[in-house]
Amino acid sequence: MSRKAKGFTLIELVVVIVILGLLAVVAAPRFLNLQSEAKSSVVQGLAGAVNNAAQLAFGKTSVEGQENLASYSVEGYGYVQYGYPSVIKGGMENFLQLDTGYHDTSKEWVWAAHNNGTVENPDTWIVTRSEWLSEGTISDFNKAIEDSKCYVKYTAAMEAGADYRVEVFTDGC
Repeated sequence: MSRKAKGFTLIELVVVIVILGLLAVVAAPRFLNLQSEAKSSVVQGLAGAVNNAAQLAFGKTSVEGQENLASYSVEGYGYVQYGYPSVIKGGMENFLQLDTGYHDTSKEWVWAAHNNGTVENPDTWIVTRSEWLSEGTISDFNKAIEDSKCYVKYTAAMEAGADYRVEVFTDGC
């Protein structure tokens, strides 16, 4: 009785391993680039949401005739200044209705702010995904978010009739 061996030869296994290695070398850079593009798209989407939130706030304050006040609370939403969301707790984050936290990396989105500004040096609100910040204790959230180079920056209106600004930073995404 003759017995035939079953299985793969050593050469067949080596060829398959070489092909898999080549595929990994070619596919890995493309996959890494897709992650960067996905992060960038998420930040762009958040910027759109920030714009929509600002427009919602202005619409609500205009209807109530309060768009020229330095400080006003829109019932059911949050605080505004000169018709647009303010950068304090209960301001922009409430209009967005996202899982955000001020200096709170346990939330999906973490934000920080420079407030008490002037017309020349306006209040700003910056936000990024918590998972995109470096691990460990963060002592300066504004710096940490800016260092991520993957965030949205909202600049508040600082006087009646002024407009807000939304900027997107994706160099580090």
